Parts: sequence; structure tokens; C-alpha cells
Amino acid sequence: MRNNLELLQSRIKYSKLYRTTRSGVERLYFSFRPSTRDVKISTWFEIINDRLTPCVKVENHGMREFYDVHLAEQIKLDIYNQFREIINDCELDRKKIPLHERLKDDIAPSYDDRSEKHQIDALRFLCSMKVSALNGDVGTMKSKIVIDLCTSRYEAGQIKKVLVFLPVSTKSNFREQINLWSTCSELEWKLIGHETMGSSKKAIFEALKFVDNETQIIIDESHLIKNPIAKRSKRIKMICDKASYKVVMTGTPVTENVHNLYMQYAMLSDLIINVPNWLKFEEKYLIIGGRSGTEVIGYKNLDHLLGLIEPYTYQIDASVLNLKAKTNHKYCCDLNEKQSELYEFEKEQLLELIYNDEVRATDIFQTFLRMQQITSGYYLDKYGIRNNIGTNKLDMLKGLGLPEKTVFFCKFIFEVEALINFLGSENCAEFSGRNSKTRDAEKHAFVHGEKKYFVATMQSGGTGLNGLQFVSNNVCFYSNSFSYSQRKQSIGRLDRKGQTKEVHVWDILTTAKIDERIMSCLYRKQGLADEIKGLIGDKTKLKKFVENL
Repeated sequence: MRNNLELLQSRIKYSKLYRTTRSGVERLYFSFRPSTRDVKISTWFEIINDRLTPCVKVENHGMREFYDVHLAEQIKLDIYNQFREIINDCELDRKKIPLHERLKDDIAPSYDDRSEKHQIDALRFLCSMKVSALNGDVGTMKSKIVIDLCTSRYEAGQIKKVLVFLPVSTKSNFREQINLWSTCSELEWKLIGHETMGSSKKAIFEALKFVDNETQIIIDESHLIKNPIAKRSKRIKMICDKASYKVVMTGTPVTENVHNLYMQYAMLSDLIINVPNWLKFEEKYLIIGGRSGTEVIGYKNLDHLLGLIEPYTYQIDASVLNLKAKTNHKYCCDLNEKQSELYEFEKEQLLELIYNDEVRATDIFQTFLRMQQITSGYYLDKYGIRNNIGTNKLDMLKGLGLPEKTVFFCKFIFEVEALINFLGSENCAEFSGRNSKTRDAEKHAFVHGEKKYFVATMQSGGTGLNGLQFVSNNVCFYSNSFSYSQRKQSIGRLDRKGQTKEVHVWDILTTAKIDERIMSCLYRKQGLADEIKGLIGDKTKLKKFVENL
């Protein structure tokens, strides 16, 4: 069967098909608009993102660096309008070939003697597909694998540059990984934060200008791009649609529910799950109900869904690292009088909503959040003013005598402040959202022995950081989030390749039942949110659950 471009060539007079010797990339050039003395117009068809795509470049003869993007887009729209029927015919012919066959690749993996067997095996898989999902447990060095993939694609002539989307807090670490593992100095790299894509129009234009069909796109910590209606998700996907080579990678592919898979695979290709939008995905795979009628209460056609994504997915388990067993330590203290009073007040307020049949899921989670804040030693009043109500946690911490070089993780910024004041600012390296410009230097100070303790929020320090394992084997959770995956990622900052000692995990808790429920869920490798969602539809069970807090 002829490929799309050959079929299209037979329908366009005077068109010429070019195939590069090195990479095998094909382009069908044709004349659509005449060039002038000042402006050169080039038009061609190319297979981009597994679609027959018209491409236009409008150059100024006198200023080769100047491109008329607006005119190029107008010409491209005209090509779509004129060639719509022919493109559809070619695409119908192309779809007779199964998708996983169309997305296959065959390039030689490029790696050095620093690669381990599990990394080489993963690299071979990624080199066999144009798009793929790399799901690897913390510490399996996913960054080295994708860096080697980019080198492999460059050496095969497929790409000239790489665009990486990742959390802002991990940009510095990823740049270090590039410097450490990349053996290809000719590759151009661009790193853009997930958060930046949601807030900066300049970053969007830069990304759109940077990406072409000779660009490898990497989405690191892709589980954070899970909301199909969020700005950052839509914008990242729009940019992904301009490239053929893409990898999403994460240690937690299903963070809360199966429906979080939708956006991750849509960024690779809409054709993998093969639904036109999120609503169709919801209709086909999710069971919606609950008290509000809009909650995900179950799934259907799961075997079919997993079968669709399986050809593009590679999983690396932490067992390949042969890490030592971890030792857990749990210590509890009582609430003080003010904490107990406010804790019971929040509990009674929630019970009243349940009795009156007025409770919503948001009411439950907001109440639990306030309960956690209370156990941490502060309370926000109805005016949003923060009141310090004290906690016995610090006194208990003093008695434990944790060793120097302990890494502390907190849920709230208030706790970061309290710990730094308690341990001494001169002793603490802070890594949180409030010191984003200096936190990399703070981490450097801790790793190189200039600071005794590392104090971070799980949101900022729980993902993407490397190097802590070489100087510490003690991680202390001053508080926990509702998410098991966030705790797992945080422990993985120390429990990873390079760690030579047994890792000790310390939990500083109160006797409040909210802490007990959170820990119970985490030990079952489940998030508290999952447990609550299972109770919302049953008022009796929910009431009993809250009464026992």
C-alpha cells in the first residue's frame, strides 16, 4: 500500500516528494502561492503527529530570519479548504493500518557504560515507538533514559532540539541531569515549567515558535497535567500536537483515579484512546453519580482502555534498584486545650451539615483541611487571619533528638516557618514556594554540609529533587498530605539509587483522629480523598466516619 504522501503526490500536479537520507523524513513539496521578489513562500505536506499536515513557511529574501507567521497561517487555512476532500481520502486509506503500526519507530538506542540494564531495556522500548509513556518508580532514573532517547533520535537524524515541560521546582535539577548524562552537545534544550504554561502568554508563544517536527517533547511529572479543562493542560496539548516525537513520564500514572490517564495519553496522541474529547471519554469509561450526580463512582470498559494504552506504555518497578528496607517511626502528642476546642468545633459544624442533608464533597475536604491546620498549630478565622494556637509537636520533636542531616517535609508553609524557628534559621536549608529564587542554593548548602537540616513542603520538594540521598537517610514528616503518591515521591528523594544506608521514616503526629485516618490510608497505599469519595453516597457511613474523628 502506498503511503499518504505518495497517494497525495498522484493527486497534485508537479509535486515533488523528498526523503532525507539520514532520517527518512518525507516531505511532499508543491506550488500553492507564487513567491515574489521580496517574499519566498514554501508549501509542503508532511506526516506530523500521525496526521497528514500542510506546512507553510513565508520568508523575507532580504531578512532570512524574518518569517511572516500570520500570512503562513492564512495560506495553511486556504490549503485545508482546497485540499479537504483529498486529505480525507488519504487519511481514510492510512487508517486501514493499525495505529500501533503507524506509530512504530526503529532507531538504534544510544547509551554509555553508565546505563544499567533496566534503563537500557526501557530505552529500547522508547526507541521502538514515536510516542510513549514511561512510568517508573522513584529513583529509577527516568531522566537518564529520556536524555539517552533524545541522543538516539538526534543520531538517527529525527530531531534537532528538545522541549521539556516540568514542574518549576525541578528545572534546576533536570538541567543538572542533562549536563550529567547527555553525550550530545549539538542538541538544543528548552525547559518550561508546567505552572508557567498556565500563567504566561510569553512562554506559550516561545514554545510554539520553538517546536517543529524535528523536536522531541518530554512531559515530566505528567500526572500533574491531568485536568483536561485546565489552561496549562490545553496549552501543553496544543504544543504537543505540533510534534511527532513525545514522551510522558511519571512515577504515579494514576494519582487518584483512572480518569487521570485521559490527558496524559491525549498529549501523546488523540488516536490512542480514540475519543474526540473528555466528555466522550467520561461517557465511555466512567460511571457518574453520587449525591451531586457529578462524581466519579466507578469505571467501565477498563480492560478495553488498558488494552488501548498498553502498546505505548513501559513500567519500571522499584524492585530493580535492590534498595534496603525502610524503618518507620511514629510518635504522637496530645492536642493542647485551644486545639481541642477548635477541632471539636469544626467537627460539629460538619456533622450539622450532614444531619441537615446539606453536605457537599467540598465541605468535607475543607473541614478536614482546617482540622489538619489546627493539629499543626494554627487556625484561620472567618476573616482569613492566621492565629498561632501552639502545638506540642515541637516539644516532642525536641525529646526525640533527631540526627543532623534530617530532611523534613511539611504540608503547610506555617509549619516550615515553625520548624525553621525551632531548629534555627542558620541551621536550615528551606525549599518551599516562598523562596523559589534561592531554594536551589539552599539545597546546595545542605548537600555540601553548610546546613544541618533540609525543610521543605511536599508540594515543592517532593518531586524531581536528586542528591539528598547522598547526605541523609532520615526523612521526617512533620505533617502528611491526603495523597499517598505525594508521600511516596517525598520518601523517594532519599530512598533511591545512591543511598547506602537504611532509610528511617519519622512521622510526627497528634492523637487527633484525623491524623490516624490519614496514616491508615497511607499505609494502605491509598489517599484519604479516595476513602471519602466512597462514603459520600452513604449518609449513615459518612456520619459515623465523622463522629469517630
